[in-house]
Amino acid sequence: MTFQVPIKLSSRNPGDSYPHNLQLYRNVPFGEITLEELQEISETRLKVLSLVERIHLQKPTMSLSQRRIALVEELHKQGLAEFGSLIKNSGCKSCTDMDIRVRRRDHISHFMLRSTVAFNESKKRWFFKQEARLFKWRFSSLDNEGIRQFMCINNFNFSPISQNEKENIREHLHMSSLNVSDVDNTQFYRIPFFHIANLIRKRKVLVLQGEAFVPEQEMAFVFVSYFRRILISNFEVAREARANLYNDERFTHIFAYLENNILTQNTVLVREQEMQQYISLDKLDQLAETSYPLCMRVLHKALRKNHHLTHGGRIQYCLFLKGMGLSLSDAMTFWKDEFMKIMDDTAFKEHMYYIRFNYGKEGSRRDYQPYKCQRILESIVGPRDYHGCPFKHMLHDTLEEQLTDCDFNASERSAIMKLSKNGQYFAACNKYYEIKHDCLNDTLFEHPNIYFNESMKHRTAYHHGEIYLILYISNNLLFCINFKIILKLKIRKQEMHFNHQNQNI
Repeated sequence: MTFQVPIKLSSRNPGDSYPHNLQLYRNVPFGEITLEELQEISETRLKVLSLVERIHLQKPTMSLSQRRIALVEELHKQGLAEFGSLIKNSGCKSCTDMDIRVRRRDHISHFMLRSTVAFNESKKRWFFKQEARLFKWRFSSLDNEGIRQFMCINNFNFSPISQNEKENIREHLHMSSLNVSDVDNTQFYRIPFFHIANLIRKRKVLVLQGEAFVPEQEMAFVFVSYFRRILISNFEVAREARANLYNDERFTHIFAYLENNILTQNTVLVREQEMQQYISLDKLDQLAETSYPLCMRVLHKALRKNHHLTHGGRIQYCLFLKGMGLSLSDAMTFWKDEFMKIMDDTAFKEHMYYIRFNYGKEGSRRDYQPYKCQRILESIVGPRDYHGCPFKHMLHDTLEEQLTDCDFNASERSAIMKLSKNGQYFAACNKYYEIKHDCLNDTLFEHPNIYFNESMKHRTAYHHGEIYLILYISNNLLFCINFKIILKLKIRKQEMHFNHQNQNI
């Protein structure tokens, strides 16, 4: 088969087409490729994206570089070292025939999967998220020369600051760039502030006179936003490309195979040792208050109060606990302690079977996954039930009582209630998260366990730390305020104590 491209690229030097390991995939790939190779590289990329999702969900406290290393290790274990070489490469120092071949396969496989998901909204969202994560992890491997070449190739004019300029603002760079251990040997780039709203919101950069000074290790966040915009704008092109091949059975077979093998959010289980320290029977009450989504918080409190849940509630909550990483033995202890308060041992044995069934130890022995939000929204909920989505299924008065029990004030309750009444259930859940965690969240949650994982990431990352606010007023008047934040997870609600250490004017 032959790919066509709207721009004529030189065939005399293939390096001109693929000068860098990291691509933005703005142009349609060109050249010839066999159908066998096309399917093979598309399947490989699908495996890579599935690994990206799994590592993202299972290693929530890892840094970008740690996740990248974990991905490369997994790729080597699965015999996908070719793609691993792209991820751990520092940029464009090598341009051999093998390098060009690997970059070209990367380019084509991206477009094939983009076309595969173009007509399926849920799978398109899944592809979008994994590709953005993969881009961010790959960018984090670039050295200064790799970053410079990437910006030059893609016509970005963000310039590094000079050594003299760094000397003039060194003190402020030290205070504002808390994740940078060695300011003197770190390259900083001057970037207009509107390109990096996320970094400013997280207080990771110094902003002076409308310009942000971004350390090299944070540059991935600058370009991933641009990459996301490219993906969104080019999905329509992918739809047209697939539509044009609708009657070609050779391609429809490949597309169908790939689409059937994309399992969106196929696992949300947390089994990493680093997270297990936070998940145990004696901490469930505390976690329910601080890190559960409201649907699971309601189920937990109802179980503690009534020592019983109806069938739908038991399944929904049991699978959620499984997804958190609660072991089968702990789950058996947890449910038995509650149920035995109102029933005898004989009656509990039936419930014991279903708990083991959910963990894949009875019946068909399937590895049942926790329910996604969409499935919870579609639940049939009766008057005695506590499962389902509270933002959809609860009476408004009851929902407001639950929010009051969370210590939300009147304006916070009103904001959530308005979204719930308008049928914006995902947005209501996201607003609940933002209020509970005192932060802004860009991506709506589609799974209760992803909500929990993100909450744990947020709380463990900011358990201790210092925040420096650099406020530029006018006439070179600079205020530096140093706050020490101590975050404590409490049964009722996370409290933030600000210990004002010093103020320099």
